[in-house]
Amino acid sequence: MSCVEVLVACMHQEDDSLYREMNLQTDAILANQCDAYFYKEYTQPDGNRVKLISTADRGVGRNRNKALMHASGQYLLFSDQDMIYVDGYERLVIDAFAQRPDADLIIFNLEYLNRFTQGRKEYTKFRRIHIWNCMRYGTARVAMRKSAVDKACLSFSVLYGGGAKYGSGEDSLFIRDAFRKGLKTYYCPSIIAKVKQEESSWFRGYTDKYFIDKGILIANAFPKMKSMLVYYFAYRMRNASEEYGFSQICKLMKHGFEEFKKK
Repeated sequence: MSCVEVLVACMHQEDDSLYREMNLQTDAILANQCDAYFYKEYTQPDGNRVKLISTADRGVGRNRNKALMHASGQYLLFSDQDMIYVDGYERLVIDAFAQRPDADLIIFNLEYLNRFTQGRKEYTKFRRIHIWNCMRYGTARVAMRKSAVDKACLSFSVLYGGGAKYGSGEDSLFIRDAFRKGLKTYYCPSIIAKVKQEESSWFRGYTDKYFIDKGILIANAFPKMKSMLVYYFAYRMRNASEEYGFSQICKLMKHGFEEFKKK
């Protein structure tokens, strides 16, 4: 059994071939959404174990929760099936937690081969992450101590993300909940994987729904600060699309506030 276990949210897998496609080198769980229910285990030539957990459920939050329930590694890496891991990523994770023994979560860097949304400035040094900047990261970059997950009783929202009602945000809420439970989070500049992003399960361009869903997410995540955060988000996104300026983005996000309040 390896110290690091990779929890992969994937779709339409029939065997363990994804293990090799992603260059996985540790134990792994393939939380697979398809049109059937079955469970299989595979032992790799290197001795690592792969669990294929297949269900007909839909929603990335449900998928990640299933992987969490079956996880047994000391350190858990969340992943998507469009990632290709670097050689030796297990040692990168172990060394990062050894360098910050008080860390419960460590957010690593990824190399994006293409992007659907705006990029962000990456830090170049190990640093502490705080509640005010935690939602800029997705869980595909996150490694966690399993003991911290268990102690905090963390799980993913099933309302957000690919296959769910609202476009994205299950990972942001997960990280926010980790902060609320007192877990300590750090950023490590080491690149652990490349991301292909050939297609997105949720992003369909900048539309009314995209910005309304962002308003719903912010109202859920930070109800007391939402009125301030809407202007910050709209300012950041003002040049993302020619069709949506600052005022229009604010209007749509505030519509999301109202929808969240009603539902």
